[in-house]
Amino acid sequence: MMAIWICHAIAQNPSLNDAVPSAVAPGKTTTVAFFGEDLKGATELWTSFPAKVTGVSSDDTNRTERGKVAFQISVPKDVPVGVSAVQLAATNGVSDLHLFMIDDLPNVTKSGTHKTIASAQELKLPVAVDGNCEETSFDYYAFRAKKGQRVSVEVVANRLGSPLDPVVRLLDAAGKELVYCDDDPAVGSDARFSFTAPRTGRYFIELRDVGYQGGSKYRYRLRAGNFPLVGAPFPPGARQGTETKVMFVGRNVEGVRPVHVRVPDNAARVPLSVKFRAGQGSGFVALAAGKFPELMEVEPDDAPETATKVLVPCVVNGRFAKPKDRDWFEFSAAMDQRLIFSGRTRSLGSPCDLFMRLFSAEGKPLAEADISGANEGTLTNKFNQAGTYRLLVEELNRGGEPDFVYRIEIGLFRPGFTLSLETNRVVAASNGSFEIKVTAARREYEAPITLSLVGLDDDFALENNVIAEKKNETTLKVKLPARVEAGQLFHFTIAGKAGAGDADYETTASTMPALKKSFPLLRYPPAELDGLIALGIKATSPNANDAKKRE
Repeated sequence: MMAIWICHAIAQNPSLNDAVPSAVAPGKTTTVAFFGEDLKGATELWTSFPAKVTGVSSDDTNRTERGKVAFQISVPKDVPVGVSAVQLAATNGVSDLHLFMIDDLPNVTKSGTHKTIASAQELKLPVAVDGNCEETSFDYYAFRAKKGQRVSVEVVANRLGSPLDPVVRLLDAAGKELVYCDDDPAVGSDARFSFTAPRTGRYFIELRDVGYQGGSKYRYRLRAGNFPLVGAPFPPGARQGTETKVMFVGRNVEGVRPVHVRVPDNAARVPLSVKFRAGQGSGFVALAAGKFPELMEVEPDDAPETATKVLVPCVVNGRFAKPKDRDWFEFSAAMDQRLIFSGRTRSLGSPCDLFMRLFSAEGKPLAEADISGANEGTLTNKFNQAGTYRLLVEELNRGGEPDFVYRIEIGLFRPGFTLSLETNRVVAASNGSFEIKVTAARREYEAPITLSLVGLDDDFALENNVIAEKKNETTLKVKLPARVEAGQLFHFTIAGKAGAGDADYETTASTMPALKKSFPLLRYPPAELDGLIALGIKATSPNANDAKKRE
């Protein structure tokens, strides 16, 4: 039995369940303790944000713990506030991604005696609190504010991968409810609000899960201070390799100044910290990035005759500033040309839903967008004759607010394919191999697709790296070189390349199915994690004779 246990233990990947604190601060070095399972062989902590990471020497107690490991994380001062990720490598493999914050608010840990108003934990603003909700229980926090003082309260839970669906109430000193907050449309099921203190005195924050669920997994980070509750940047995106002026929209952004942002050449999105001039802490959003020219709607454009004229391919950015707002865009198309219109709203932090319809110059309806499921609005059309056409964009429920922003990419349809993976983590022993299934969704393209690894050296040998003609999948096999050692961690992507029409077509395999499996309550996992695959190198399992010697 002992031999069986040893082999099983070696085969288990490390897993991360919690981090204390759940954030690190820009410009500082923070010691973070990670809790989970099978962590004893930890060798390296990878971060998706710029940081210097060093291990922390454990005391005699921690050396025997399999469920705890600590690292010192030093973050440059220019790293923006926001949600990122970490990943742990060990001699027994690699953990799944663990969502983690960069935060410029001072951090405290919740006390264990704050279950009633009378025993509420005292907070000094600005502050962030790491905690978790218990089943059928409340957490109470108290703070003092002066009359007229503006205070923002935000719970980051779902955005950190927690199953907690927070409900927050703000109470005055007499226990009277001043604010009730459940979901915020811009951030999903997380709760946040801003209020101005009506009088100098003591106030209470009451926090619980919407279904009174709880436990160690129901983690949250409570943020309180004077910072903007930003919904989205506007425009919500910019072209790669350019500089753009960005303003911010949301429920509490009065006094926030626009900023000039330089977009890196290959960025999928650019995280941004947002502060008041004399504020305490930062709000956070992300600017989308793309390769097409960027255009803004030009008001008034609520009638076909005043439509904003655009050249395709391009990206148009706009917003529904008031209820029943509608925006028209006019463009030219050649005979038999096919265009794809791809909308984005919710994944950008906008609380609206997009509806698009396509018309001829004479006003004849041609097509309307698919808005089923998680689709944010997609429309494809082939134009039977050359001419002028118009796109009508509306909010699905005819709503409108300054933060109802949208972004529509208008591109040329061409035969091609997309690739996807059901996993973003693989483990193999030195001189061993791993397999990973790659699935193709073809768009009027039947030829073979050749796969390659981006980020790994050429001595990682490939087998079955071609998706055959008219086929939709292959099981890619990768043979590791003998030079890799247990505890090492590599990151790579899978690229698919083929000739499509009169030009080569290349794309990166998406790991979004794996990300959504890891974070089932998070509708839009961070875009910068999509496509990234971790390879952990584990120790070679002992053979049966070696195992018997351990009995």
